Amino acid sequence: MSNKFALKAWAEPLRSVAFGSITSTMAAIGSPFVYPPRVLFVTNGTDATIFFGFKPGATSNAQFALLAGTSMSLDVTANTASDDGLYFAIGTQPYIAYASAPTSGFVYVSVVYGTTGLTS
Repeated sequence: MSNKFALKAWAEPLRSVAFGSITSTMAAIGSPFVYPPRVLFVTNGTDATIFFGFKPGATSNAQFALLAGTSMSLDVTANTASDDGLYFAIGTQPYIAYASAPTSGFVYVSVVYGTTGLTS
C-alpha cells in the first residue's frame, strides 16, 4: 500500500459541567478551542432547558437553546474535502446557562477538528 496525503479527524478532550455548576448566567464550559473545530456536538443530559453560545454574560447572549435530554451538532464544514472552509476560530470559548435550574445530569461539548497527515 502506498501512503497518501489525507485529511484526518481528531477530537479535543471532552468538555463537561455537572448540573449543580450551571448558573443562570452564561459561563464557560471547559477551555477555549485549541484547534479550529469542524464539528461541535453539544449534549444536554440535564432535566432542564440549557442555553448555549459563544458570548459570556446574560442569557440574551445565547445563540441556541437545548431542551432537556437533547443534543445538537454544528457541522460547519459539511461536504468539504480540504482544509479550506468555514471553521470556528481557535480560542473561541463555549458558554452555557440554564433557563430553569436543572436538578440532575451533565452538559457535554465535543469538538472534532481536521488535520492533514499520512495514511496507509
